[in-house]
Amino acid sequence: MILLNLINMIRKTLVNVLLVGIVVAIASCGGTTKGGTYGESFTPANPISIDEVLQQMNGKESMEVEVKGSISAVCKHSGCWITFTTKDGEQIYINTINESFSLPQDVVGKTAIAKGKALSVEKQKEIEIANGEDAEDLDWIDNISIEATGIIVE
Repeated sequence: MILLNLINMIRKTLVNVLLVGIVVAIASCGGTTKGGTYGESFTPANPISIDEVLQQMNGKESMEVEVKGSISAVCKHSGCWITFTTKDGEQIYINTINESFSLPQDVVGKTAIAKGKALSVEKQKEIEIANGEDAEDLDWIDNISIEATGIIVE
């Protein structure tokens, strides 16, 4: 009798654990990102807009930045870059430094702050050539980009 009661109690416990697991799995499907930090943690000091970065980069090879904007696209393959759009509709790439971290696919439309280094077109081409790329194949680099060490999605 004691053994039968013990078996029934174990069975009820297993059924309850299974039901809780199913509920958790269903609740997490199709969820949305609630924000968070990706890459290096940081506390934003005074983030500026992507348009302000463009203005401040005028004539500079690179500069440290904290930029805030709305994410307009994310890398569909691995989440290794996002874009912010300027007021003129230009897409500015914000790459995760050395693809060392990724962002989820559902961050498009969310506000984010990226910390890293803005690079001029010339500096980007210099880096690509140093990495073995042919200088004549770099026409696709046509605007600044940002190498982000960390990104906070709000």
